[in-house]
Amino acid sequence: MIKKIDTDFGTYYFDSISFTLSSSPEYKNTSNTLDNLDDGILKKVVINISNSCNLSCSYCYADGGNYGMNNRVMDFDTADKIIQEIVSKGIKQINRLILFGGEPFLNIELFVYFIEKLSKFLNILKVETVTNGTVLNHRVKHMLNKFHPFLTISLDGPEVVHDRLRGKGSHRKTLRFIKYLKSIDYDNFEIASTYTRIHQKNGISREAIFKYFTEMDVHFNVNDVFSKNKVLIVKEMEKSLSERKTFIDTSIQNVIDCNEKAFISPILYDVLISMIYKSTNHTFCDDIDPSNTITFDVDGSKKLCFRFWGSHNSPNVETFNNKDNFSKCKDCWCRGMCIECVANVIDGYSTVINENGEFIECHKPELMEYCIQQIIYLSRDKERLSKLVNNFRRFIRYA
Repeated sequence: MIKKIDTDFGTYYFDSISFTLSSSPEYKNTSNTLDNLDDGILKKVVINISNSCNLSCSYCYADGGNYGMNNRVMDFDTADKIIQEIVSKGIKQINRLILFGGEPFLNIELFVYFIEKLSKFLNILKVETVTNGTVLNHRVKHMLNKFHPFLTISLDGPEVVHDRLRGKGSHRKTLRFIKYLKSIDYDNFEIASTYTRIHQKNGISREAIFKYFTEMDVHFNVNDVFSKNKVLIVKEMEKSLSERKTFIDTSIQNVIDCNEKAFISPILYDVLISMIYKSTNHTFCDDIDPSNTITFDVDGSKKLCFRFWGSHNSPNVETFNNKDNFSKCKDCWCRGMCIECVANVIDGYSTVINENGEFIECHKPELMEYCIQQIIYLSRDKERLSKLVNNFRRFIRYA
């Protein structure tokens, strides 16, 4: 599909299959549009090694870490069965091994076991985990030193809000964890922060949160809470279109300046991933495709996504993941760049599609067109455009 894009100095045509710009409407796509998965390479394996958590966060989508089930950690017998299943498929490489929870460091022995055992049979490009940063003992320290996994650490801001959301004393423990990482020059981590109405009630704006983490000198991302608890939902949660466009402008400048610890616009991120790396999103979430991702629950059962572990399941996952099932998406020019969390749709958190599968509204076409317009304007300055393209790789969160 060709999208016509008007600018102050001419009209351009965007091929939404090859993600290529042209000044001619006669441009024809000649690229191979299929994503070919190399034999023996699995993009992602996600394993729930701990169905328990030592915190009880107010907005937790996992019902306190156990996904609506009894608290438990995965045992070694279950781990061996998972390893055997992966190896028996002839997998030679896992691009991303994500050991998840609950709090995964409550089962640190199995964390290490999975890495060591799988590494005997295949190549693991990257090990990742999400932690609340409150478990720091000699076994965790040894694991960090030996395997150097990428850590996503949950921290919601200053103590007054973090402890309110995650429990008294948790902020102090998480800061201790981060300070330890810095003391050993461990930079393979980022902070994930959730912005809520509790922040607003305490007079803490999004800008203040950005400043808080910038002064900490850490990589971070800040996302608005998704919850059905009205006490937590951010008042006027959605930014206006003008604010989102301003955020895109700021993000472009941050990429050009290689301010890699800045949080950039997710819309711009999706556009640049597609245009630079020719990455196509065939569905709303390609991770749900078992040829890309295998996800194991704590009992060893396979699920389509970690958000559907335990009692969290739905028969609508595959239906809602198919863009062709929504008339406004089926023929949309930017569908190849568009992603939407299917779990958020099913749980009623999406602002685009409700839990009944009914289309609400979508500003992505307008915002993605704005991104492309700004890139066209930027193309008049070859040096700045080159910096945008070359520096962007430093902002890619998941390889």
